[in-house]
Amino acid sequence: MDQFDIIGALEAYALSKGWLFEYGFDNFYKNLAANQEFANGELILIADFQADPTYKNGRITLISYTCLLMLGRKFDADGTAASLDETSKQKYDRRLKVLAQALAGGIAEFACDNELEITTAPIIVEINTFDTNIDFATSNNAIFVQ
Repeated sequence: MDQFDIIGALEAYALSKGWLFEYGFDNFYKNLAANQEFANGELILIADFQADPTYKNGRITLISYTCLLMLGRKFDADGTAASLDETSKQKYDRRLKVLAQALAGGIAEFACDNELEITTAPIIVEINTFDTNIDFATSNNAIFVQ
């Protein structure tokens, strides 16, 4: 992975998994991405980052990336849509557990593929997000070191 191109690497990784990809922190951009058409079982990865380079003698010796990673699904494989009518337990059973597992595994695989060290990647779940009520597993402070 090229320095400062974590978004390009995340996009390539997402597309290799058959996931949709959107870059951006602002809710406008995330909402725009979430309003597209989704196929049953299709996943979307939304990502943003902050880069913190470390310098020694005027050269970058390492870069720490703090990333927002959101992996979401609108429709389950059977066509069940994430909705306001579901209970939290139904959401967990239908998609949140699977999304959290997929995000955790994806973070590990992405780091390995790009020779990055993971220092932390806490995961939370977010339900009924954006105008289309997508459920997400989110790591809003995943830290990778290059």
